[in-house]
Amino acid sequence: MESKPLYYRLDDYKYTITCKDRVLSKIRQLDYNTKGFEMGCITIWTGLTNAGKTTIMTMLAKNTIEQGERIFFFNGEQTKEDFKNNLYRQSVKPKDLFQKQYKNSCVFDTFVKPEKAMLLDKLYGNKIFIYNNEVKRDIETLIRAMEEMRKREKIRVFFLDNFMQIDMSSDNIFQEQTKVMEKLRMFAINRKVHIHLVAHPKKTERFQTRLSLYDVAGSSNIVNKAYNIVSILRVDTIQKDSKDYERLQKELVKEEYNIENVDTILEILKTKGERCGLVGLKYLKDIKTYVESRKMFSEEKEKSKWERERLPW
Repeated sequence: MESKPLYYRLDDYKYTITCKDRVLSKIRQLDYNTKGFEMGCITIWTGLTNAGKTTIMTMLAKNTIEQGERIFFFNGEQTKEDFKNNLYRQSVKPKDLFQKQYKNSCVFDTFVKPEKAMLLDKLYGNKIFIYNNEVKRDIETLIRAMEEMRKREKIRVFFLDNFMQIDMSSDNIFQEQTKVMEKLRMFAINRKVHIHLVAHPKKTERFQTRLSLYDVAGSSNIVNKAYNIVSILRVDTIQKDSKDYERLQKELVKEEYNIENVDTILEILKTKGERCGLVGLKYLKDIKTYVESRKMFSEEKEKSKWERERLPW
């Protein structure tokens, strides 16, 4: 069998001007900062409880399909029925929703109207493949399913929500997580796919609001193997009279966002793209999705700067 060369001379291959293959988030500032989600890479998404990680994943799944891709989704915590309802809600307008009362209680659930759901069945039916949580959830079985989907359905974008729901084979949790992450990384590289991986943060201080790279759960090997790391932060979890709020307000102004128009922040902690930074999002409650917050005009920036300078702390 002919062996592969151990090295190349520079003029053995041509200089190319072909853009790298990638998919976009369709959030303009996030795509600029990360340069999109390149094939052959892993993006880690983290955030405190109820930050919106699963909602972001569903939104990205929808936006990925709109770019002509098929996707694979591993849902460790969300039922397949909840996933479908959340995806469909993100795909319609408020007028396409209706509420259903639970028995005679004060509890109401929101659903997509049946006629609209039928159209979405046709749109998404053969484009999304969901892992069966009734089978084993170890990394070998998961990778086997991902490889089958890649070959049979030509899937190039994989969503794993979340990392902690993958079964480990030993009690040495850090060692096992390193092995799992390495297998996912090699799958992404060798198969030229992109993996969106949700990872919960380590146990943080009680009043901590913003996360750093060191707060991502698991060993440092997990952080080192990711191409992008994005933390999700809800603004309404921060006290308005706190130093954290003031600091965040200043940083958002540098990114041309008014904190009063921002519900959720994507903080890019690591990227091999353009740069790290903050991206402001607005939450659309009815359809459970996000859009990028409006950027400030020059006069708004000046007013915001003046107001900041007058703060007493």
